Amino acid sequence: MWRKMLKQESEHQWLAISAFFIFIIIGAIFIRGTGQLPGVDLTESELGNDHRILNSLYLEQDESIMLAFINGNYQLFAISGNQATELTGVQSEYDVSKVSDLELLTNKSALVVNGDDDVLLYSQGKIMNFTTSYGNNDFSVSSIEQSSNQPENYLMITTEIDNQQSIRGLNTTGITSTNTPTNENVVWEDLQHVGDDKWIATGKYNPPANTGTESPAAPDIKPAWATIIWNGGVVAPTIDSLHIGGYGEYHAVLILDNHNTILAGSHETILFDHVSGDVENIEYTSVAAVSDKSNTAWLFNGKGSKSVMKLNGNDREVESLPHDIPIDIETIGFDGITIFMHGTNDEGQSKVLSFDTSAIGSIESGSGFINLAFIVVSMIMFGIMAINIFDKLKR
Repeated sequence: MWRKMLKQESEHQWLAISAFFIFIIIGAIFIRGTGQLPGVDLTESELGNDHRILNSLYLEQDESIMLAFINGNYQLFAISGNQATELTGVQSEYDVSKVSDLELLTNKSALVVNGDDDVLLYSQGKIMNFTTSYGNNDFSVSSIEQSSNQPENYLMITTEIDNQQSIRGLNTTGITSTNTPTNENVVWEDLQHVGDDKWIATGKYNPPANTGTESPAAPDIKPAWATIIWNGGVVAPTIDSLHIGGYGEYHAVLILDNHNTILAGSHETILFDHVSGDVENIEYTSVAAVSDKSNTAWLFNGKGSKSVMKLNGNDREVESLPHDIPIDIETIGFDGITIFMHGTNDEGQSKVLSFDTSAIGSIESGSGFINLAFIVVSMIMFGIMAINIFDKLKR
């Protein structure tokens, strides 16, 4: 009789263990099958299908600035909730068709730069002039970047009175630095502050005509980036190191952490440790990229692509989207929770592809739900087994 009872209990235990392993295998299959990113949705843009969004900057949730093109005209809008206000009417002489940079400031204000007229400051629904020259009218600004640890310091890409491009520093206490010596073969386009007194500039390099490496009809333009040193004083910023890429362009510079910066490119991607100086090539190209508040960079490829690269520290993972990217992406932004990619579809309509970063791993996502179910079922099974063991010990 005891042998029969022990045999039955042993059979029940093996049956429970077998069922548990089958559950693990099935769960793994389902988790793999639901591995696509949740929270991706295609909707109309904030300004409607007829407004083509060329540039966007999200100040925070439900508040943004957008450069739009409609009926042959360029318009600059401030959007708060569902309310859109045209900003170009405030200063009608400002040429918004040339807007080259929208810079988010630490106080959730924004700078608007068009490379020609004065820089504008947008703050609390109002727009006003932002002084960059302090009486020196010998240059205009095409891009500006605020220091992340010294908010009063800015670095600017400028066009001087002789139409030569240069780089200057700006301190809002009243100091504008002298300009860097001109590098005639590089056209700088964007700036990023990466650490104490250190900045990164990206642009395009055009080899000199006397090198014999290019055709006048088809210039061999290459991407370029440089580290720049400037400490906030009147001395001109210094180009510390210059790097020439192979092909394409760098469309975004993203901060990952206190050491690493991503230079996302259309044909090459660079991981740069601005502390050690190490440079690493990453085998992934993209047309749009953005970093979120968790120091995670997201690199999106072009129309028809079904993948996105996620970088966080040393972790790199190519994630699958639930469907092909249906638009030609023209601008990308992040409001603290959601990534917004503006572009046009095959019919030429303006659409926005949104990606809710908070949905990753949530209970609402497929894999999140299965993970939760796996944890719950595992706890129940282990609980039953523990109760059985406890009952046996009591006997």
